[in-house]
Amino acid sequence: MSQSQALAGGAVLPTASRLRARSGDSARRSRTAARRGLRVHAAIAAPNMAGKTVFDETAKIDFGGHDRTETHGSCSMLFVEYPDGTRVVTLRAENLLPQGGTLEFHWGCVCEGSDTWTLPPDGVVLPDGTHDSGDQKASRSNFGGDGSLTMSFPPGVGEDVQRIVGIVIRNGGADWLHAEVGDLTIPIKPPSSDGVLKALANGEQVEGDGSLYKRFCRINDKLSEATGSGPSGAAAIMATLRLSVIRQLPWYAGGCYQGKDMAHMQEVVTRRVALASATAEDGLSRQFFRAALATLPRGGGNGDDIRLGILQIMRENGIKEGHRPGIEDPFIAQWHQKLHSNTTVDDIYICEAYLHFLHTGNWDDFWTHLYDNHGLTREDLASMKAGWRTDGILGPGQHLPQLINPMKHFYWILRTTHGGGSMKSAMDFARGNMPGDVEGEINEVIANRDEHWVPNKIVELRERLVDTWKYSGDTNRDVVLLDVAMEKFYRQRVEGMDLGGYNADDKLGLLEVAMRNVCVGQDFDRMQAALGFFQKANSAGERWSTEWSLVMDAALDAVSLAMEYHMDAYCAFAQYPANVIASQAGCDQQYIVNFGEECVRGHSMFAVSKTLSAARPDVRAGAGRSAWDIISTGKPELSLHAGMVKVVELADIQGEDLSATPTVVISSRLGGLEDIPPGVAAVITNAPVDLLSHIAIRARQMGVLLVVMPEPGKWGELVAMNGTPVKIDVIGEEIMVGPSEMGAAGAGASQPSGALADLALRLTPSANSPEWLVGPEGYAMGVVGSKSSSLSKLGSNPAISGYASTHGGAVMVPGSSALPFSAFGRAIGADAACLERVALAAAAVAAADDVGDAYLRREALKVVRDTIVYQLTMPADLDAPLAATVAAYGGGCTVDSLWIAIKKVWASKWNERAFLSRKACGVEEEDLYMATLLMEVVPAEMAFVLHTANPITGNTGEVFGEVCIGLGEALVGNEPGSALSFTAAKSAGFPTTIRSLPSKPISHHPVTSGVATIIARSDSNGEDLEGFAGAGLYDSVTVDPTEEKYVDYSQEWLIWDAGRRNALMSKLAELAVAIETEMQAPQDIEGCIVGDNIYIVQSRNQVM
Repeated sequence: MSQSQALAGGAVLPTASRLRARSGDSARRSRTAARRGLRVHAAIAAPNMAGKTVFDETAKIDFGGHDRTETHGSCSMLFVEYPDGTRVVTLRAENLLPQGGTLEFHWGCVCEGSDTWTLPPDGVVLPDGTHDSGDQKASRSNFGGDGSLTMSFPPGVGEDVQRIVGIVIRNGGADWLHAEVGDLTIPIKPPSSDGVLKALANGEQVEGDGSLYKRFCRINDKLSEATGSGPSGAAAIMATLRLSVIRQLPWYAGGCYQGKDMAHMQEVVTRRVALASATAEDGLSRQFFRAALATLPRGGGNGDDIRLGILQIMRENGIKEGHRPGIEDPFIAQWHQKLHSNTTVDDIYICEAYLHFLHTGNWDDFWTHLYDNHGLTREDLASMKAGWRTDGILGPGQHLPQLINPMKHFYWILRTTHGGGSMKSAMDFARGNMPGDVEGEINEVIANRDEHWVPNKIVELRERLVDTWKYSGDTNRDVVLLDVAMEKFYRQRVEGMDLGGYNADDKLGLLEVAMRNVCVGQDFDRMQAALGFFQKANSAGERWSTEWSLVMDAALDAVSLAMEYHMDAYCAFAQYPANVIASQAGCDQQYIVNFGEECVRGHSMFAVSKTLSAARPDVRAGAGRSAWDIISTGKPELSLHAGMVKVVELADIQGEDLSATPTVVISSRLGGLEDIPPGVAAVITNAPVDLLSHIAIRARQMGVLLVVMPEPGKWGELVAMNGTPVKIDVIGEEIMVGPSEMGAAGAGASQPSGALADLALRLTPSANSPEWLVGPEGYAMGVVGSKSSSLSKLGSNPAISGYASTHGGAVMVPGSSALPFSAFGRAIGADAACLERVALAAAAVAAADDVGDAYLRREALKVVRDTIVYQLTMPADLDAPLAATVAAYGGGCTVDSLWIAIKKVWASKWNERAFLSRKACGVEEEDLYMATLLMEVVPAEMAFVLHTANPITGNTGEVFGEVCIGLGEALVGNEPGSALSFTAAKSAGFPTTIRSLPSKPISHHPVTSGVATIIARSDSNGEDLEGFAGAGLYDSVTVDPTEEKYVDYSQEWLIWDAGRRNALMSKLAELAVAIETEMQAPQDIEGCIVGDNIYIVQSRNQVM
C-alpha cells in the first residue's frame, strides 16, 4: 500500500529511522526611524473630538540642600488617545520655579524591545524650540509660560514607540529636578511586564550593583510600569523584594549611600507600593503588591538622625571615634561605619541584640540573640562592609551599661525609618489616621493579643478599616502597613490552632471568618462569590439534614475550587520572575525551585485551606458523599494505562526517576512537602491532604492524579494491587482503579492481548461514499459512525415524540449533516504536498514508537495534527456544500472557520491518547475511519449526560445522570467541580438519590451574538465497541469558541429548589429509559435543556 493510499484510507504509519525536528528562525522585525531633523511647531492643537485618557499621573519633585534652591513641586503627565489615532502627551509643571528661570524637558523615546533613548520619529508634532541635546539620543523641549508642554503623535506616526522617558531640568541644565518616582515615564503603549522583569533581573547580575539601596531605586523606577502591566509586573516587584528579604539577593555588595537617602527611598517605595496595593486594576496585582509591602520597611523619618545619633552616643559617652581619643569599643566603631555607609533594617536587629548584651554583660549573648530572633550569623555581620574599608562587624563590644538609655532612644530612631513589620509597631505609626473607635479597639486587641477572641476581632476590624485605606481617596501607607500586619497576625494565630477539639459548627464558623479575612480588599472575585454561597447555605434549611448537608457540601466545593483557582495562579505568576531573577543573580536553587509554593504557604488563603480541611469531612458525611477526595484530577490518558502500582511512602522515593516505568504510588503517609518524581502518574493516599500544600499544588501543575481514600476496606484493596498494571477512570466523584490490558504500551511497543486481537474485525469498513456531505437520511453503516446513525433513528422515533406529548415541552434532535468516512481520504488525496508531509511525520511517529521514545512520538504526533490543520487545503468542490451548511444553520460562521473545525476533528485521530488506545487494542490505522457530524449548537441553559446502566456499579436497574449549567463541555471535559449527580431507580415515579449538587465554577455558552454557530463532532467507526473506548478519544470542535461564565450558585435554582430539581431528575431518567427501550441496549445519552424543551445530541450503546 502506498503512503497516499494509506493516509486516504486510514493512514498506516510507515517506519522511518529517526525524527528530525526543525524549528525555523523567527523573522526579525526591523525598525527604522527618520533622523533627518525634528519637526517643530509653534502650536499644537488636539483633535476636535473627545479623547480617552490612557495615563494620568502626578510625580512629586523635591530639590534642594547645600547651596541649591529649595524646591517642592510636581509634574503631571497626561496621555490621551483620540478616535482618529492621534495620541497627545501633555506635561504640566507646578511650583518648580520659586525664583524664576526656565524649565525644559530632557527626554527620549524608548521603542519596543529596547531600553535605549532615541530621538523622536519624523512626523511627531513637538513644542516650538525642541532640539537635539547633542548626543543624538535625547531631545529638549521648553515648558510654556503656563508651565505646560504638549507633543502629538499623528495617526501612523511612532507606532513602535513604547514610552517617553525624561527629566525636568532648570535654567539650561544647572538643576536636574529628579522626581521621587525616578525618571518621568509616560507609557505610549501598554507597559510590558517583560521590560520590568528585564530591568530588575539585569540589575541583579552577579557582577552588578547589589546594594539594597540600588535595588529600591530600580524598583522605584519601574513601579509605574509594573502597576500598568498587570499581575506579571506586580509579581516581578514582589519576587525581587521577597528574594531580597530572604537574603538571596545581596544587601551590601555595592557602593555606599547616606542614611537620609535610604530613608527617603524606602518611604517613597513603600508609599507607592501601598498605593498600588489599593488601586491596581486587578485583584491579583493588588495581592502581589500587598505581599511586596510585607517585605518593606516603613521608610521616612530623618535618615541623618541615624548617622548623627550614633555619633552623638559616641561623643557623649567618651567612645573613641576615628582619631578622637576615648574608650576602645571595636563593635561600636564597626557599627558606626555601617550606619554611616549603608543602614538597613538589619540595624534594628543589631540594636536589639546589643541592648540584650548591655543587660547581660556577656558578648556571646549578642550573637545568640541575633541568630535566635533574626537568623543573622557572625558571617552575615562580617559581610556588612559595602563602601568602607573594614572587615565588617566583628566585635567584641565593651560592656557599657550606661549606654542602655541612649541606645533605647537610638532604637526608636532606627524603627522610625526601618520598622513597621509587627502589629504593635505598625499601630504606633498609624495612630491618628483612622476612626477613633477602630483605633481604640485595635489597641485593645494588641493589649490582649493572646486571647481566644482576638482572631475573629481582627477580621472585623480589618473590615471596618478598609474604607480608610482603600476607598477614602487617601491611601496612607501606615494604615495599609497596619492592615498587612493585622492580616499576618490573624494568619499566624489560625495556623497555630489545634482544630481537633472544635465541633462541626465551630469549624464552619472559623472557615467563614477565614474567607472574610481574604476578601477584605475584594481582590478575589471567585472567593467573594463562594463566600456568598457559603453564607447563604449556612443559614438556610434544617441544619445537618441531608438536604442542608448537600447544599453546604456544594458550597464547600465552591470555596475549594475558588481557593485553588486563585492560589494556583498566584503560584505560577510568582514562580516565573523568581526563576529569571535567580538566573541573573546566581541564587541558591533550593530557595527558587519552590518559590511560588512558598509564597502561597505564606498567604492568608492558607488559613482558609486549613479550616476548610477541618470542616469538610463532617459535611461530606452528612451529604452521603463518596469516600474519595479528589485533590488533582490527572490526565485523560490514565483511563487507558496509569502505570504499575507501587506501594511505598512517597518520601522514600524522593529524587528517583520512574519515567521508564509509569507508576501509581500508594502511599499511606504524606507530609505535604514531598516532590512528585518523574514518571509518577498518580498518587493515592489515606492521609489528609491540604489543598494548598506543596504536593497538591505540584500535582495540579504536573497533571498528576492525587486522591485520598480514607476508608480502610477500600484502602486494603488498593494496597493489594501492588505490582499490578492499572488504569484509572474518574467518574464524577468516584475513582475506578482496575487492571490495565494495555500494559506498557504507553511507553513502547506491545502486542494486544488475545481478548482484543479480533477487535479490528468488528470495525465497520468505509463504504467509500462519493458525497462530501450526507443528511440524516444517508446516515448508514459504512458511511458514518454510530453517533450520527443513532441521531437519525432518534429524530424519527415515535416513542420519543410520544414521551414529549405526555410530559410537556418538546424532545428534539438538532438538525445535522455529516462528512462521511471517505471525506478525509478524498481531501488529503487531492493535496499531494500535504499528503507527503503528513506521511513523513507519520513515519516519524512509527519510528519513535518502535524505539519506545515517548517524547519524540508525542512531538511527531503533534506535527501530524498541525500539518492537517494548518496546511491541508480545501477541495474546490467542497466549498459549495459547506457554504450551504453554513447558510442552513443561520450563517453565523464562515466556510473557512468551519473548514478549520473539520480539520481539527480529523487531526484528532492522531492525538496521543487515541494513538495509544488503537495500538493497545491492535487497531490498525487504516481500519479506523473518522466521519464528522455537523450540528447547530443549541443555546443550552443546562446540559446532561445519562447512562441507563450505572457505570460505577454496573447496576442495569438504575439510571446514572449528571447535569451542569450551560453546554456540556464542563461534563465531558471533566472540568473541576461537581455536577448535579444522581441515580434514579427504574421503577414507578423514578425515585432519585442525589450524589452531589453542582459546583463546577465555569459554564460554557454560545457567544451571545444572537446568531447560531456549528459544532463539528467526531464520529469514528470505533465509538461503542466493547474493549475499545473510542468514544471520547477524538475531538469535537465548536466553530466559534464558546463563552465562559462564572456560575453564581447562590442564585441557581438547581441548588435551592429541591422540588423542581427532583422533578427534573425524574423526567430525565424516564426519558433515558424510553430511549433505552427503543434502542434495545443500555445507552450513553448526551443532551441539553432550553426552557421546557429537551434536545438529544447523542445516544449510543453504553460501553460497560
